[in-house]
Amino acid sequence: MIPSPEPPLEQRIRAAIVRALNLGLADPPVPLALGSTPGWDSMGHMTVVMELEREFGTLFPVYRLPELIDVASIAKALADQSPAGADGHT
Repeated sequence: MIPSPEPPLEQRIRAAIVRALNLGLADPPVPLALGSTPGWDSMGHMTVVMELEREFGTLFPVYRLPELIDVASIAKALADQSPAGADGHT
């Protein structure tokens, strides 16, 4: 059985993380997560957050930053941020 592709939101999150960390990988490691992805340390985390904010046109409250540790937690935080959904679609 072929795994289903990631939803578009998760794809955009992964692409933003790859850009932020300059991973330069066509197929980045799964999972992308704080502490286990090259460059995603405490300083890299701020770069990831800034790139996510740019990509999605949002600002995360400071109290949410420690929660943004992987693609799933970022997707949840983005969904929580926007009543129309993080992808801008209703």
